[in-house]
Amino acid sequence: MPGTRRARDEADPNQWLGDTPMLNLGDDKLRLRVTTVLQFSRTDADKLRSICRYVASIPFNVPAFAGWKHTRTTLAQRRAVGWYSKAALFEAMLRTAGFPSRVRMIKVGNEMFRGLASTSQTFVLPVVEVWTQHRWLITDNYVYDPRYLAAAREALQRKGWRSGYGIHLDGESRWTGESDALIMIVPDRSGPGQPPEYLGVYDDPAEYAQQLKRASLVRWLSMLARNRIMSIRMNRQVRRLRREAGA
Repeated sequence: MPGTRRARDEADPNQWLGDTPMLNLGDDKLRLRVTTVLQFSRTDADKLRSICRYVASIPFNVPAFAGWKHTRTTLAQRRAVGWYSKAALFEAMLRTAGFPSRVRMIKVGNEMFRGLASTSQTFVLPVVEVWTQHRWLITDNYVYDPRYLAAAREALQRKGWRSGYGIHLDGESRWTGESDALIMIVPDRSGPGQPPEYLGVYDDPAEYAQQLKRASLVRWLSMLARNRIMSIRMNRQVRRLRREAGA
């Protein structure tokens, strides 16, 4: 993992409520949207599910060459965005609603990208942890909109794959707001402690990138170039998958 993060107690939920340049918690439109999304939610689990559904409703894609979006941009434009921008918006809405939240980086094998891009490399993607019921829950169910998720499942079943198009058929796609739910991977829980796929926790996706850049500029530039090339391939394939599903 990249260099040492600033000193803080990672187990203390109060350490994960502050603002960052990527989250834009002071944005009036963000606060208004959270209020609107939660107007019919009563319990904490209801609120978590409502926020998750809202972020998931924004179309998923990996825009070619596009950088990560600040939450005010994602919220205002509601254009198709990918893993990093969606994680930031979900986290920002959770913190605005009073739920401590943070990004957990996870290792993702190349089989998850089958159908979107051919690669032999392992990637690192963000998912979000939220503090509720006196514990941290992890989920990525905010990432894929229902239409994309249905199309990805259908494509996997047609090809006879268990994993690909960004999801795993054995993953959890219905988050209750009361337990963990990951659709991208099935974590290996055979050993003691956390699954080996789980890496560090960060305030937002941008903090992880900054730490990586400070630790190794060469590694950072290599990752940036690799991701840009992958974004072109994935953007084309996501749009194709949506067209085929619509047909």
